[in-house]
Amino acid sequence: MKSYGLSLATAAVLRDEKKKMAADTASSEGDEGSFDLTVEEKEALCGLDSSFFGFLSRREDGARTKTLLNKAIHCYESLIVKAEGKVESDFFCQLGHFNLLLEDYSKALSSYQRYYSLQTDYWKNAAFLYGLGLVYFYYNAFHWATRAFQDVLYVDPSFCRAKEIHLRLGFMFKVNTDYESSLKHFQLALIDSNACTLSSVEIQFHIAQLYETQKYHFAKEAYEQLLQIESLPSQVKATILQQLGWMHHNMDLVGDKVTKERYAIQYLQKSLEEDPNSGQSWYFLGRCYSSIGKVQDAFVSYRQSIDKSEASADTWCSIGVLYQQQNQPMDALQAYICAVQLDHGHAAAWMDLGILYESCNQPQDAIKCYLNATRSKSCSHTSALTSRIMFLKAQLCNLPQGNLQNKTKLLPSIEEAWSLPIPAELTSRQGAMNTAQQDQVSLPTDVPSQCRGSPVMTLLVLQ
Repeated sequence: MKSYGLSLATAAVLRDEKKKMAADTASSEGDEGSFDLTVEEKEALCGLDSSFFGFLSRREDGARTKTLLNKAIHCYESLIVKAEGKVESDFFCQLGHFNLLLEDYSKALSSYQRYYSLQTDYWKNAAFLYGLGLVYFYYNAFHWATRAFQDVLYVDPSFCRAKEIHLRLGFMFKVNTDYESSLKHFQLALIDSNACTLSSVEIQFHIAQLYETQKYHFAKEAYEQLLQIESLPSQVKATILQQLGWMHHNMDLVGDKVTKERYAIQYLQKSLEEDPNSGQSWYFLGRCYSSIGKVQDAFVSYRQSIDKSEASADTWCSIGVLYQQQNQPMDALQAYICAVQLDHGHAAAWMDLGILYESCNQPQDAIKCYLNATRSKSCSHTSALTSRIMFLKAQLCNLPQGNLQNKTKLLPSIEEAWSLPIPAELTSRQGAMNTAQQDQVSLPTDVPSQCRGSPVMTLLVLQ
């Protein structure tokens, strides 16, 4: 097995390149000499590879190590330029590790790719495979990340970060709805006693989430057991209470609807006591109030959800349903437009918007909305919508042309509605937020929507 730290060969390259640099002009020496590594610094870098990812901040010398890594990267890059790229492959592997530890994923990937192209037996290097897997995981390239992580476990079954690998495999399989495989890897992570970036409680929480996909009662029992743990982190407690609240509202648990909704509201209110800034909990609470007819409380909760989490297509869709139920079609239209502008593929919002247009006797606009709903990957009513579209088209064919042109519209057309000022203002704000976060790729550390049940159900039934 290869050494995964600063190899002797790489250190030799550093010495050779330093001699070459010393032979250059005085100005060149002055420019690049500041990036020379001392013997002590080289010793500090020895052993630093991808396995330290996520753990540097826990070290007492974490800040100093990051400063040293920056210097090492400058030194390596300078030497690569001087050598016109003609350095040994381990050089690029180490540079990939350093960039990864500083969370510069694009540079890490570039360095790893150079190592991959130069090193024929790259597959024997567990630290390289692990680092590459972490980069793929960051970019949500789960197919390649899974392959890299599995290769690590094959090459080195006792790899020091096997627990981290099992966690990430658990996350990826959960996102891809392979819940059986996900559960297996989370359980392997739970019984591993090595250090980890997640606590045992957090791992147990993810296991409980997986039970929601099939075994609701097991999930409920697992959550309740977690709540008994003393000194439970506030954020974990808030999320557990949120899950219990949503389960009582959305899943087939024992009890009548009134009792289940009462428990759901209680759990969600307790969750908000722990984390009052959770937009998701406020949204769930609004759904619960809406289901029992407490319209004003539902509106207040949805407003809080929007204020806490900037903008959510699910929330605006639910607001639209409430407005439609209160016979406020123009307000409902604006809410649905907000939803579909935030998420162009939000099938429930397009479907409900189509129903709204139908109720206002605007079948042409309804057809456009239904077509958009059927194009969404999340649409579960494609067959019914297709039949409805054919029915409306047949009706339009049987109407005199004059009736279509002279008919007064209760609502703006879908094209006109798209330019309404409220949605435009909202999406402008959301666009600014997205621009600020464009370099941040969220990791799948939360349960996918399938595990929660459909986050937005279509409350209006197609006639």
